[in-house]
Amino acid sequence: MISESTTSWLDTLIDSLAIGGTSPFGQPLPAFPDEQLQRNTTGLSSEAALLQAHAFYEDVRNGMDKAGLVLDANSTALDFGFGWGRISRVFMHDFRIENIHGVDVDPAFVDITRSLFKSDNFIQCAAFPPTAYPDGKFDLIFAYSVFSHLSESAATAWMAEFERILKPGGVVAFTTRHESFFGFCEWAAQQQDASDYIKALGALFPDVDAARAAYRRGELVHGSSSGVGGGGPRDSSFYGETWIPEAYARKGFGTGLEFVSGYFDGSKYDQACFVLRKPR
Repeated sequence: MISESTTSWLDTLIDSLAIGGTSPFGQPLPAFPDEQLQRNTTGLSSEAALLQAHAFYEDVRNGMDKAGLVLDANSTALDFGFGWGRISRVFMHDFRIENIHGVDVDPAFVDITRSLFKSDNFIQCAAFPPTAYPDGKFDLIFAYSVFSHLSESAATAWMAEFERILKPGGVVAFTTRHESFFGFCEWAAQQQDASDYIKALGALFPDVDAARAAYRRGELVHGSSSGVGGGGPRDSSFYGETWIPEAYARKGFGTGLEFVSGYFDGSKYDQACFVLRKPR
């Protein structure tokens, strides 16, 4: 791992909003898309968006340490569902830009992120695997706010693909809806004057208590409708709102992936994070 403190790295990222900057490898940090696009995709922009991304990064780093994953200048990473590359830029602390790859279902994000990063490593993928990557290509796969939306069939299919394309000892880190988001659905159901998404979220489950109980039994809970589907390539056949409990993650999604650690601190970001490892 690079020895520079993560606090110093966060300062560098925030400074790059105004003056640019370079990674520990001496590579220029990407430019930012306009703030409206940032808000449309993450609900945040500028410094707030970076603070959230960096908090996820710290949890992933902690999980990597627990998994015994050691990186070097040739290590490779995959950003699953990269959007505008918010998370990829944070991981430029540990990976050379040419060794960061990404897949996303949205072709518009491909164009945006290729332009920002000046890299052709960001490509479009289908809603379900496989990818064209060879077996054992990546040391790390990270997915922020993707498994918080995938159906169970999509989530299990992608975890099987991750197992294939990870190196032995490699790590996958992902986030999902936390149990507290059921409470947000209950709040949404009480709103009379709200956005279409909030209304759809409030109507997502006929019985939120039953959904919460299934989650507490260790079941993956997924709900979708046209109102909570992402639209365009993120249609409601596989995309909606998803809660994955730790008990489910511990089973490795039916793969040989091993559970390493779980994280949740709602003051930093509002999703649960889990880290899994491919056995050596």
